[in-house]
Amino acid sequence: MPILDQGYQHWDGKLAGHAFRWLAITRQGVKAQFKNRWLVSTLVGALAPALLLAGFLILWGLFEQQATVLEPFLFLFQGLPDEVRHGPKGFRTTFWTLAFTLFFRVQTFFAFVLVMLVGPDLISQDLRFNALPLYLSRPLRRVDYFLGKLGVIATFLLGIMLIPAILAYLIGLAFSMDPAVLPQTWRVLAASAAYGAILAASTGLLMLALSSLSRNSRFVTAIWVGLWMLGGAAADASRRTPAREWAPLASYPADLASVRDALFDYDAQWDRLADVFRKGREAMQDAAGFGGRPRRPRIFGIPFGPPPPRDGLGPPEPPSPPGLTNADPARPPWPWAAGVLAGLGVASAVVLSTRVRSLDRLK
Repeated sequence: MPILDQGYQHWDGKLAGHAFRWLAITRQGVKAQFKNRWLVSTLVGALAPALLLAGFLILWGLFEQQATVLEPFLFLFQGLPDEVRHGPKGFRTTFWTLAFTLFFRVQTFFAFVLVMLVGPDLISQDLRFNALPLYLSRPLRRVDYFLGKLGVIATFLLGIMLIPAILAYLIGLAFSMDPAVLPQTWRVLAASAAYGAILAASTGLLMLALSSLSRNSRFVTAIWVGLWMLGGAAADASRRTPAREWAPLASYPADLASVRDALFDYDAQWDRLADVFRKGREAMQDAAGFGGRPRRPRIFGIPFGPPPPRDGLGPPEPPSPPGLTNADPARPPWPWAAGVLAGLGVASAVVLSTRVRSLDRLK
């Protein structure tokens, strides 16, 4: 019969595998971040683009069906070319792609703010209070520590990007009422998941590497803001040099934008829509040639494009779709941009492995 020590207490808790031991760090880190009022305000503000995206998909689904409930609002679509108004289902992929691309373009700014609020303290605070021995004395490996800290950033980024995109996509499916919508728009959902994962992994690793370089979180915040904003300024300054073709690679947001647009096939869809608007404008000019001066096209009641010329000054330039711009000439080619992001990821991993050492090497 075994003899137990007088202080022995049996543990009745639930056993868990070692594969998810990093999840404890993520869970506690996320709970601690909600004490920051600025973070909560940013999360609330990030809901607005998601609501606008869902609202657009609802309106477009009703517009495809020519639903009677949309009749009081049909004036909002009068600025669209006849080809789009009479056959909106043929442009479903184009408008969905442009809508999701614009959504992620806006959410990337909120992602920058969230990483700035969440990331600087994740490792620098542990270095400042010498908490690493406390972490690594438990059954945790360094990779578990890194994954737990990365999970804190990824949780917030996926919460404002991937989850709203998936919900908006499902809402769009529900209001389209067409079995063909899934095979036509599956790439939009796949691109959303891929870009969300790339953004979370890239920005998360980069911020953790910066956080491990200093015990002062304010210094880490300054480096992050400088990397995000001054990179674009350096790229603009380099365009006046012989290396202007490679200058956009110095801008971290431009690299992310290049990969994002390639995933969504943004350029091809934009060119298709611009061509339709160009043909519609030409048809409107031909019709106006017999009845007077052409009017500027309108979308949602707002005129866009250059004003029509006066008589004898020649035809105006065809307008671009409202709210959208074509491929930015300053945007780097996406294979090179992907290479820069991959290089930053590798460099961040090297910095982390150097700054956060195993327990037997800690001083």
